[in-house]
Amino acid sequence: MKLLVVVLALAAISLGTAKKLPDDPDHIITNGNQAYDGQAPYVVGMAFGQSNIWCSGTIIGDTWILTSSQCLTGSSGVTIYFGATRLSQAQYTVTVGTSEYVTGNQHLALVRIPRIGFSNRVNRVALPSLRDRSQLYENWWASVCGWGVTTFNNGLTDALQCVDLQIMPNNECSAVYGSTTVSDQILCTRTPNGRSTCFGDAGSPLVTKQGSTVVGISAFVASNGCTLGLPAGFARVTAALDWIRQRTGIYN
Repeated sequence: MKLLVVVLALAAISLGTAKKLPDDPDHIITNGNQAYDGQAPYVVGMAFGQSNIWCSGTIIGDTWILTSSQCLTGSSGVTIYFGATRLSQAQYTVTVGTSEYVTGNQHLALVRIPRIGFSNRVNRVALPSLRDRSQLYENWWASVCGWGVTTFNNGLTDALQCVDLQIMPNNECSAVYGSTTVSDQILCTRTPNGRSTCFGDAGSPLVTKQGSTVVGISAFVASNGCTLGLPAGFARVTAALDWIRQRTGIYN
């Protein structure tokens, strides 16, 4: 019997100022560690207006954010938090409307932003090389960082959390969720000892420990819980490299 999955965009949250968000490090990426300043300068927080959805995003260029397509649904625009290991201490925020959304990919979306400057707190992450389109990254270790929670009843945490996870073969993941869910546009990670992405982590980047390359964007977990040791699902970035290049001009 194949398990159901739940998408990780967190709805029904307060999108007030970041200072109103609760500081609750036990209800984030499960069993991870609080990020230190500059650990993941490519991660941004994304508060979507009207839909009240919270997600993360990834800086891939000085005018582009990569995120999960599920995050854009029903929104009227997005406020993006840059350079934050605590949302209440973000370096700055930028707000853009839906005219800056770029869709058309099943799992991923792009948001165009005004040009930003890079620093040790705000910087881009490398995409995989076009010649690595067929790289599966099986058994590679990677890090994912986000502001997600463990249940829909808890508010956002103020503190960015990161956890190291190992990428697993797709056939191992599809044995849990089925091959329809785990297509060649998806990759999965093992989640031992309850270390996993969770609700609110949609859009969080999975970045390889070797080479610091973004290979996945957080998409789903098992519907019956984040801490049960079941695989976490990510949109596979290598499957979208041509789409990203055609729309942004960014490639390696």
